[in-house]
Amino acid sequence: MTVTAERGSDLIGPVELARELGLAVPTPEQVAVIAAPVEPALVIAGAGAGKTETMAARVVWLVANGIVAPERVLGLTFTRKAAGQLGDRVRARLRRLAASPLLDRLDPSGGRRAALLASDPTVLTYHAYAGRLVAEHGLRIPVEPGARPLTETAAWQLAHRVVSTWTEDIDTDKVPATITNLVLELSGELAEHLVDPDDLARWTTRFVDAVENAPRAARQRAGLPRDLQQVLATQRLRVALLPLLADYARRKRRAGAVDFADQMSLAARLATDHPEVVSGERSRFGAVLLDEYQDTGHAQRVLLRALFGGSEPMPVTAVGDPVQAIYGWRGASAANLPRFATDFPRLDRDGGSRPARQHHLLTSFRNPPEVLDLANSVSEPLRGGDASGSGSGDGDAADADADAAVPALRVPRLRPRADAGPGAVCLALTEDVRAEREWVASRISAEWERSVARTGAPPTTAVLVRRRADMAGIASALRARGLPVEVVGLGGLLDEP
Repeated sequence: MTVTAERGSDLIGPVELARELGLAVPTPEQVAVIAAPVEPALVIAGAGAGKTETMAARVVWLVANGIVAPERVLGLTFTRKAAGQLGDRVRARLRRLAASPLLDRLDPSGGRRAALLASDPTVLTYHAYAGRLVAEHGLRIPVEPGARPLTETAAWQLAHRVVSTWTEDIDTDKVPATITNLVLELSGELAEHLVDPDDLARWTTRFVDAVENAPRAARQRAGLPRDLQQVLATQRLRVALLPLLADYARRKRRAGAVDFADQMSLAARLATDHPEVVSGERSRFGAVLLDEYQDTGHAQRVLLRALFGGSEPMPVTAVGDPVQAIYGWRGASAANLPRFATDFPRLDRDGGSRPARQHHLLTSFRNPPEVLDLANSVSEPLRGGDASGSGSGDGDAADADADAAVPALRVPRLRPRADAGPGAVCLALTEDVRAEREWVASRISAEWERSVARTGAPPTTAVLVRRRADMAGIASALRARGLPVEVVGLGGLLDEP
């Protein structure tokens, strides 16, 4: 089904809907996303571009126009905090819609208001959704439906028991705690990439043999370079850890437990191997929102494509930004953004398919022009070069095969909102870390005093650091100037309240 909010249709538009509900009027970029056709779409949303508000408005528009019932909306994001924020905002907007006289005009029968009062959308983290699938359908694999999820601490303790009681020799000088971490990392990587341990062993054998028996170049030393020897040693250690990995998996099954990586890989197996699971989820949901799609991994991509994409795609809206990808260390790939175009294609009326439509949210509401100029310059290599354009257009087609070359998305530059005030960008190169802390504290103290003198209220200020080790020193420098400080993420509570 394809529905658009074109002039002359009987659908209420996003601007009129916002005014009726007393909400901020969306920008033209946001209107293009909110009232997009009910088909797969990719939204490249820059930092501070109103992504959460736009996603919430999209849900309200779909529900207000009777395109989808509230309980048939699924929203997925990464953290519990983000899921809570998105869920709260969506529910607040829908409550406002339910109380609005607008519904009497849109639906005189009262059916939409009754649905709003009786049900809510489903907003979960990706892992929570995978866990729910495993709990409901695990017996098909089979996995006990009551399998309890292991916390990181419980998983480490279980893996450490495997390592500390292991009686066979392992050719390594690493201590048990390090081996435990390696076992957990390898377990997670195999699950996230849907790789079988036997496949890893076979691949490693071929790789080591190819490197050690490769023809020597002219004047090349007989022995392998030290760096290459280290690579081979790492590969051999992974294979040596596979028996421990198997014992760790056996103990999890015996305890009726799964870890986070297990949940996603098991859910991906359910979606790819059991069509009845796919049909059940498709009948349950009519519209899907995928947040932070640039941070999805291979198993998540396989799961979502199997459930909601393929040859019969559902109206899935994925929101992400390759410039903001932060989870590459655990297997996530920003290449999933361009792959979305062919994982979730649009269907033509003649039965053919085209890549999913691409939209942009490029207006940053929280940054002044000076900050955005700097951010755009720094992110230039990540954005694939400059690209002009705003609103929406067809996205780049990408090969759906994970092993194929994927073209990089050309992400346009962020721009400030029309009424953005001026800002300032300052840089200091100090002689030592103590001088750096004093410079930061003096700048914040001066801004604090100016704000209090001008408005009577202090400003809100954030100091971002690369290392936790820097937090306590900066906090002390700020407190020495009489400024209240809240430290987020600092360890060692006996030393720092």
